[in-house]
Order: sequence, then structure tokens, then C-alpha cells
Amino acid sequence: MIDDIRYLIVFAKIAEAGSISGGAEALGLTTATASTHLSKLEKNLGCALLYRNTRKLSLTHDGANLLETAKSMLALYEQGVIEFKQRSISTANKLTVSLPAVFLKSAFTRHLADFIMRHPGILLNISYSDTRRDIIADGIDVAFRIGELPDSSLKARHLFVLPRQVVASRELLSHYPTITHPDDLAQLPWIGLNMRQNSREFRHKNGEVAVVTYTPAVYVDNVEAAYALARQQIGLAAPPRYLSEEDVKRGDMQEILPDWSLEPLKVYAVWPSNMSTSSIAYKLINDIYNAIEFHSL
Repeated sequence: MIDDIRYLIVFAKIAEAGSISGGAEALGLTTATASTHLSKLEKNLGCALLYRNTRKLSLTHDGANLLETAKSMLALYEQGVIEFKQRSISTANKLTVSLPAVFLKSAFTRHLADFIMRHPGILLNISYSDTRRDIIADGIDVAFRIGELPDSSLKARHLFVLPRQVVASRELLSHYPTITHPDDLAQLPWIGLNMRQNSREFRHKNGEVAVVTYTPAVYVDNVEAAYALARQQIGLAAPPRYLSEEDVKRGDMQEILPDWSLEPLKVYAVWPSNMSTSSIAYKLINDIYNAIEFHSL
């Protein structure tokens, strides 16, 4: 049925142009393809639609009867193309972006602002949330995500890493024995994240690995909230280093076991598989990748 609709459109355009070559040119087809489509339509209908000779075409009786239907199909097709192009023009300068809430106060937002200033004609709709939204269902052009990605039909690109450090307030730590090994951390209060497991893998400079499992004193749904509560002496947190390093330098917070480190978190750009590499969304991905110096925040 779909093929017959296509053949009807070709027939209408040939009749309108007065020649197979003219109809083919109007539709961006080769003359041979247009001629084949016309022949297939005639075969499917079991009748001739056009009389052909070397100089001109003329409608048969059956062709004349069918032409109005074919013209209607052609008109619907052309109107649909016009409306699609108009919508494309109106949406080409809009970009919906999703990123983790923890990026709000990071260099990432500065680079995003630079992109906005370089492209004043682009309207960005930005969602800062740690909820992993459905990219397709929610109409998201590109999402930036922390951590390993599930297998999916989406495309992804690794952009940079987030170094982390385990920290706590000095006041909180003063109530516990001196910490000398990650195993000691299991007895301390932690601030849990709803979207992460309650365990941490530590690696020492000498290569030793220790896995700590803990029971959170409280759960939150984003990293910034976890760190804010850690600053209020509620428990331990493991924020990105950029979030806590100034407080550590001032002495407001203490890095725990600096000779042990957590695996840096990987950050990815994720987008629909059919997104064009010439799109503004793809340019944003490349700009962010190039902007993050040494590919870590």
C-alpha cells in the first residue's frame, strides 16, 4: 500500500509536468526510477494510465479518472513537507539538555554558559537533576551522566572523569577513634545516596584494595545534599573533589585517608542514535569535551 501511494504521487507529478523526465526532476528522482514507478502502478491497477510516444504523454480514460485521487495524494505530500520544514525551522534553534544537579556549581556550568554566549540564537532548556530521565520519552537532545551506563540503543561518548574524596567535619571525627584503614569507616555514620550502593572501594598508593560496606544514617537523592549534610556533622560523604577541596584547604572539612583513593567517576554524553553529527547538540558535546582541561573536573 505504501508503495502505491508513492507511485500515485509520481503519476500525479508526471501528469502535472507533462513528461516523465519533468516529473522525475520535480521529485528528485531519476527518469528511469519515475518510469519504473509508473509502470508498477499500472501493473498493480491492471490498466494503462498514460499514452506515451516520443514527443508527449496523454492521459488514458482510466488515467483521467485516477488523476484527481493522485493529485490529492500529491497535495497532502507537499503540504506535509512544507509543515515539517516550518516546524524544523522553529525547533532547529532549541536544545533540551539534562545534567546532574552536582554540576550546578562546577566548571561544567561555566563551559555551558560559554556555549550559550557563543550561540545567542540557540534557546536551551536545561534540567539539573540526578534523576536519569528517559531521553526519548522526554524529548532530550543530549544528557550528561555520571557513572557506568546501561546497555541501550542510545549513543554515548566518554567526556571526562570526576575525582572524589571521602570527607567529614572535624567535629564529627573528634568523637571517633583515629582512622587508620578503610575498614574503620564501616563504624562511622555515612550519608547515603538513593541512586548508589552503600559501599565504597578504596585503593591505596601501594595497590592494596579495600571494600567498605556501611549503613547510612540518612539518605538523600543528590550529591550536593549529601555534602551539605556532611558539613553539618551528620556523616561521611564522597563528593567530587571540586565540591569539597576549598573546605578541606580552609580546615572546615577533613579528607579521610588521603593515601587511599576512590575510583574517579566517568562522565558521559548520551544522545539518540539518529542525531545528526552536524546538529547543534553534537556541537555542544564536542565543545564540552574540548573545554574540560585534562578531561577531569
